[in-house]
Amino acid sequence: MAITKQSMNMAIETVKDFFKNLINPNMKIEDIAEVVSSRLDSVIIENETKGLHYSAGKFYIKYIDEKNFQLQFEMFFKDNDDKWHKLANESEVRDISLLEVGAAKTLERLKVIEFPISAPEIKPEVVEEKIAEQKAAAEENKTVEEKNDDLTGVKLEKVPPAEK
Repeated sequence: MAITKQSMNMAIETVKDFFKNLINPNMKIEDIAEVVSSRLDSVIIENETKGLHYSAGKFYIKYIDEKNFQLQFEMFFKDNDDKWHKLANESEVRDISLLEVGAAKTLERLKVIEFPISAPEIKPEVVEEKIAEQKAAAEENKTVEEKNDDLTGVKLEKVPPAEK
């Protein structure tokens, strides 16, 4: 499966709203890492089904100032032609008061808390199932993005073809 500019753009679209509705009041660092981990697994699996091969990545919780912090991630994939592709995103600046007091103090002291992103254990049948879903969606004249709106939270508008 060849990776096109269009498929990479679609991959980037799937991570645009990655950090929406992620932080709840009084969260610990471990809580954030746990929530983000399952979301990152979904992004990796989705890109694996598109023919990319996950290589490495990191997730960061960054101290901005005494009132703010930010979440970020970057992941690297290789395609079948050995070309590298980077997926990255950062949250809006968040109020540090959303963190549990100990978590806020730890972040203030360390400035950056970094977690490696390991690949989820993907069973071949999961990848095959996703590919079958993509083919079925194409046959129904439905895009994969429309089918995955609930998973990603990204809604793409259809643009009518240009008139001749």
